[in-house]
Amino acid sequence: MDRIQQIEVFIQVLESGSFTKAAEALNMPRSTVSTVIQTLENRLGVQLLHRTTRKLTPTQDGLRYLDTASHVVQKFNASERMFHTAPHQVQGRLRIDMPSRIARRIVIPALPDFLSRYPRINIELSMKDRLADLVAEGVDCVIRVGELSDSELICKKLGDLAVIYCASPAYLAKFGIPANMEALSQHHLIHYAIQMPAQQASLEYHSDGETVSVPMQSRVTVDNAEAYIASALAGIGIIEIPKYDVLHLLENNTLQEVLPDNQPSPIPLSFLYPSRKNLSLRVNVFQEWISQLLAEACLISEKKQARHRCSY
Repeated sequence: MDRIQQIEVFIQVLESGSFTKAAEALNMPRSTVSTVIQTLENRLGVQLLHRTTRKLTPTQDGLRYLDTASHVVQKFNASERMFHTAPHQVQGRLRIDMPSRIARRIVIPALPDFLSRYPRINIELSMKDRLADLVAEGVDCVIRVGELSDSELICKKLGDLAVIYCASPAYLAKFGIPANMEALSQHHLIHYAIQMPAQQASLEYHSDGETVSVPMQSRVTVDNAEAYIASALAGIGIIEIPKYDVLHLLENNTLQEVLPDNQPSPIPLSFLYPSRKNLSLRVNVFQEWISQLLAEACLISEKKQARHRCSY
């Protein structure tokens, strides 16, 4: 194994947090990864990693070496890609995490196209409605809806999702169609919460330059997108949701949009990956592909009048 490959193994070990996860990402035996790191340390004459039964952490020498070595690998890979970036040369395991509805409705139906373009990439797809710990879980990249604040991740905005309020015809027949935002206080909101117990259900909207909060009655709180939509279909209350996700239900009148003149602010759709200077080509090609695929779903709304307090 040449020196560039040794450096790449070292970087992957640090990003994965263990020899086992690094071996999975690199598609090589764990013993090979361990041997490569030992060989690298012997050649440099320094200890690069602190090893315990539970954790791997870089030494001070390891951090110094990582900073310089990452630049070397980045420049080397950039030089290589100048002359050959054929799809068959992109290979390895790609572990992705994304919200379940985006995966089921948009990504998975189009996945045969990606696999045909890159026949040597193997996909491991996790579907969660929470932000994964990329390093701890060995995830290469994630797609997330909503505002994000994790400074340890690199975030590329893919676009904005138009968001609407909607409810079932049965619910609206029973409780009436709200005429304005103030009327929502007399209605039931299906509460969506990432963590339980949830905070008080409410909607926020802007009026005359000020943020107004409308407390909402809520008898059902969920932490899953499928349950959120199912609750609306059951006539339990009003939901706030990206329009693409219920467009088919609006078209067949299973759900009905309410307050169309007071649409919530669009919410960002983001592509995230660990902070690093040497981004793998697998992640690069998937990012380009998913950006094109999701473009039609990023329906940017010009109205920015209301925003649900919880993330979808």
